[in-house]
Amino acid sequence: MRFVSLQSKDVINVYDGKKIGYIADIELDWCQKCIRALIVEKMNFFHFFCFFKEPPVLVIPIECVISLKGDVILVNIEQV
Repeated sequence: MRFVSLQSKDVINVYDGKKIGYIADIELDWCQKCIRALIVEKMNFFHFFCFFKEPPVLVIPIECVISLKGDVILVNIEQV
């Protein structure tokens, strides 16, 4: 799977059913050649007014990812 195809998917938390945002980046482990975490850009109403600040991000460990199939990425995290 290519990174570009991951960026176009919504990230949904199955703990509360809310949309978290979109994938901004991934954290790689070069020694083991695997993905360690997904870095998700959180979406909110004030996101559009943040011109000079970086958007808030959430680092989700790969152990919390339930599914990468289909049109959405399902994760299970309690705190957002």
